[in-house]
Amino acid sequence: MGNKKFYSIIGINSGTSADSLDIGLVKLNSGSISLSYSASYDFPEALRREILASGPKSTIYDIELLSLKLGDFVARKVNQFISSNKINRSKVDCIGMHGQTIHHSQEINQTISIQISEADVVSSKTKLRTVYDFRKKDIALGGAGAPLVPILDFYLFPEIKRPFICQNLGGIANSTLVEKNFLKCLGYDSGPANCLIDRAIQIKNKNKVFFDKDGSIAKKGKVIVPLLNKILRNSYFSLMPPKSTGNKEFGTEYINNLIRYSIQKGIRFNDLVATLSTATIESVADSYEKFIFPISNPTKVIVSGGGVKNKFIMDGLKNRLPGLEFIQSDKLGIPSKYKEVILFALLAYLRLINKSFNLKNITGSTEKALLGKISSP
Repeated sequence: MGNKKFYSIIGINSGTSADSLDIGLVKLNSGSISLSYSASYDFPEALRREILASGPKSTIYDIELLSLKLGDFVARKVNQFISSNKINRSKVDCIGMHGQTIHHSQEINQTISIQISEADVVSSKTKLRTVYDFRKKDIALGGAGAPLVPILDFYLFPEIKRPFICQNLGGIANSTLVEKNFLKCLGYDSGPANCLIDRAIQIKNKNKVFFDKDGSIAKKGKVIVPLLNKILRNSYFSLMPPKSTGNKEFGTEYINNLIRYSIQKGIRFNDLVATLSTATIESVADSYEKFIFPISNPTKVIVSGGGVKNKFIMDGLKNRLPGLEFIQSDKLGIPSKYKEVILFALLAYLRLINKSFNLKNITGSTEKALLGKISSP
């Protein structure tokens, strides 16, 4: 990265399930990335409901109001994080904030990706520069705006011999083939990881339970093959990378259709969750076989994201791909829960030093892109 000075940057991330706001203080320069402090904060229930109900059919007024509310919430939690960890505010170079994704879809000729959390509110109330909106420049240059995590994957894990795969199991499953040369790296969203499972459980439990802890519900069910085949026939899975996905293909409307189908066919809820979890396993494995193995020979997969705690999914991946060794990023010094916090701190750092990237193999953009906008206090 060509810069020896250490930067201290607060990274912020919130996943599509809005299970928590994750914040971390990241120290980084041209050759080192480390997480100094981290914390997660629950959204107030009313705010969380607003986030989950928002999307492309929301009114402009409602989205703007929610963005302002989120900006205020983020700012308050950053100030709490700084105070709780006794961080010297004057030593913090900036905030790197992704914002809350309320819609992401990759159309044939145009990607639409909407992240909210008003950056001007955050910078004003924290008195810190805030770098945000990392996807729009890539979209303007013909890219899908996602995934962005391959940029971080390229810089992490220098002790692992390349090539290897980095697999994030968040709401969406992101895969990165990490090679020695960034231009040879490949990145894409394979499809859903936890988003369909989480939403089915939230609907079933009226938002009192948010996810399948340890994969325990899936373990009690059996895979319903006709339902699994129905899911895997989704046209997204046959698209070639670079590609990204979100709530248009795998959102609330989609899971509601699958729930209605399950009820009509008399499929038990545990069996639905087992089948959704198996669809994640199969779509990830199938993507390796289609897109990665024909061009490279990795032997290790570094796994991160909330899905690493889902034993059903992790055991399924290991059984489905016996030739690969799966290693949790936590064992290599990168806490799985906070990997995307580190990503947005890194992207903010790269913006501050004006480092642009050619993301052709990852997002499909046509030119080098300098990602992120800056809001000053």
